Amino acid sequence: MNTLQEVYSPSRTTRISVQPARRPRVLFLITRAERGGAQMHLLDLALGMSEEYELHVATGEEGFLTETCREQGIPVHVLPHLEREIKPWSDLRAVHELTQLMRTVEPDLVHAHTFKAGFLGRLVAKVLKIPAIYTVHMWPFGHAVPLSWRMVAPVCERWAARWCDKIISVSALGARDAVQYKIAQESQVTCILNGIPDHRSRASLDHDHGASCTMVARFTDFKDHGLLLRAFARVPGEARLKLVGDGSTLAAAQKLAEELGIRERVEFKGARGDVPEILAQTDVFVLASKTETLPISILEAMRAGLPVVASDVGGVSEEVLDGETGILVAPCSVEELSAALRRLLADKSLRIAMGRAGRRRFEEYFRADKMIQQTEKVYRQVLAERVAV
Repeated sequence: MNTLQEVYSPSRTTRISVQPARRPRVLFLITRAERGGAQMHLLDLALGMSEEYELHVATGEEGFLTETCREQGIPVHVLPHLEREIKPWSDLRAVHELTQLMRTVEPDLVHAHTFKAGFLGRLVAKVLKIPAIYTVHMWPFGHAVPLSWRMVAPVCERWAARWCDKIISVSALGARDAVQYKIAQESQVTCILNGIPDHRSRASLDHDHGASCTMVARFTDFKDHGLLLRAFARVPGEARLKLVGDGSTLAAAQKLAEELGIRERVEFKGARGDVPEILAQTDVFVLASKTETLPISILEAMRAGLPVVASDVGGVSEEVLDGETGILVAPCSVEELSAALRRLLADKSLRIAMGRAGRRRFEEYFRADKMIQQTEKVYRQVLAERVAV
């Protein structure tokens, strides 16, 4: 709080009241409040910066993120027209809501996450002459992205890049793509790898009872639960598969598991808040995806000391070292994914070796404190440059 302090001169005859400088005020923007990688990323930043900055979080809905922020004493603002889908009339109303919010909060810096919040948030910040930073969690490029997004989103990203001071990519590949697709100049883009806080839960892989594998991901078209179920159907024995998450393709995945005759070996565990404890009770982490940037779920697995089997898409190879911390497989290949699962589920010594290597890699590159320090450096740079102008 800004309270008056009393300062006395050496003679103690003069009392001077001074107003201490307030902490810089940062407004985080994100479209969805669900339990997802971008939301976890934003939350880790907010919790790690709460002592140095006065923080506000704005999103388009109630959910995991808003509930957690309130529990931590971080002011939350829900903008009902800030939706993920492209809806021109609703988007105009979202611009009005963002304008009113920024005029009320008066942030020193806007930090936007995800495409829609990033586009509209940067537009309003530009109009109001507020410095802005955009963290891209996934560029709207590639065959896995709907055609309508591929047609519109890259153009929008090029426009919006002119409205912000800095673009942060959570992977090196994303930073390179920004330049390759002419989104922004190289000097405007910086790579800050995703990081997560450490956790005491560790997987215990040195056992002889039945092995299991786990995938933590929302059930969406970007993830390939169908591929994983077909690959797992070829894994013999009593191995079990745990699927953690919820979403629009959940019912289709449950139906496919029934059709493949593996429903009794597959646990659909829903959206969970105890992912570290679930991973501690598994032996292999798997992520079948059509597209990725730098998935948080793989970092959670490495933190737990698990070997990883993952589709070699996006920035996954920046996390998983093929043959050392896990096995990378071609996307959409049932044969490669099944072979990798069979190999690891059958070889305890290999699981242990890869799990330990993954844990060491997590400690060196993917800790939250490193991500927070690098992001704060960007904040200081942007704020200092604005003051100097």
